[in-house]
Amino acid sequence: MEITLSSASRGAVGICGHAGVGHVHSHSGFVQDDSGGFAAVVRLLKKALPADTTVREASADLETGFITVITGDGGVGKARARRGVTPYEGELLGRAAGRDASLTQALAFAVFGRIYGQGVLEAPVALQAAAALAVIDTFEKKYPGKVTAVSEDVPGNIGRVMGTVLEIGGVPAAVLAVVNATEGGLGPNEDLEGNVPLGRKGRLMKSLGLEAVPTIVVEGKAYVPGACENLEEDTFWIRFNKSSDSEVVADCLARAAEGEGFPHRLVDSAFPRGGSVLEKGTRELGEKISRLGRSLSEARTSGEKVRLAGELAILVSQDAGGVTFMSDALQDTVGSAGMAPGVSAVLSILVTPEYIRRWKIPELTVRDVERACGIITAAVPLIAGRAGEARKEMSAKARFREADFAALLDASGGPEKGGEK
Repeated sequence: MEITLSSASRGAVGICGHAGVGHVHSHSGFVQDDSGGFAAVVRLLKKALPADTTVREASADLETGFITVITGDGGVGKARARRGVTPYEGELLGRAAGRDASLTQALAFAVFGRIYGQGVLEAPVALQAAAALAVIDTFEKKYPGKVTAVSEDVPGNIGRVMGTVLEIGGVPAAVLAVVNATEGGLGPNEDLEGNVPLGRKGRLMKSLGLEAVPTIVVEGKAYVPGACENLEEDTFWIRFNKSSDSEVVADCLARAAEGEGFPHRLVDSAFPRGGSVLEKGTRELGEKISRLGRSLSEARTSGEKVRLAGELAILVSQDAGGVTFMSDALQDTVGSAGMAPGVSAVLSILVTPEYIRRWKIPELTVRDVERACGIITAAVPLIAGRAGEARKEMSAKARFREADFAALLDASGGPEKGGEK
């Protein structure tokens, strides 16, 4: 299907995809490559606006801890590892050359072998952030005026958001590539993921028409205990909540996956709203850590202290990712994928138990991205053809109020590349 830059200033359909930098693990064995949406949107952009996002050079400043990624078309991205970069880590960065910077977590995985968020492995997370920022800078430099990018205004975050309107199968589609990245290689803080219309991102979305059109939210590649238990092949996972999200978008994604011949599952009970899920999860995790802390304070043998420290490391490096990624009240409204109510459904990929036993952490591939883009481009005309139904759903389910979450943003506006405040 032909994809070009649209002459329209606003989309009739939306496509949003993010890179959740450092959001690798969650609770109860959930592990993912959370950069699939970003990679898919970048792939769609490249079809209309060709750009070389191959890593030309990746390097580190050993004095400051900054990692710099430069792409083939001169895009530059920088991010700092809080505890610095060792000479050996700096040497490993040479492995990034020739790899696609838009596959951000796969790049960090390939260079360092493993990646954890929550401040556990800062250099890989900083590399992932630098790669994603370099990709956005590539398009900004090569296509000024054709794409618009703004910085996250979440305190402590360094991510960027880029958007434009593409013509997909004759339909103007507003696309948004989102980088959610925390300073210092920590993360994840994804209050601006998905199609959450807050702050500078919200203003960019409104300029593209994204706040009021049916939208595909593209997520990553994951192993989810239970959901993946009996899988024999990678399977697309189409999710929405029947009470809160767009059944039209979900149905069109399922029809598109069927038409493309890709295995898929459709779930209509995902992303429950309300119930203070994150608040409860945060409290439960805190209590687990507290119990471990009490046990550690009473431990007297080396073996016992080592065992307890190891259990604490698992909680921080894995389970904590399931509660740190979003603010509690926001998650109650937009769910765990950042979905403004009434507007969207999610497309992601599930992997098999055999895959996760071997690789430990999912790695997005070019094939994954191409297949996801195949579903997306097939779904866009289907969604546009059911615009009336989609609008009725939005009217019935929409309940997002930006003012409710103003406290999550930097009230001063903060420094913004390009001069926007």
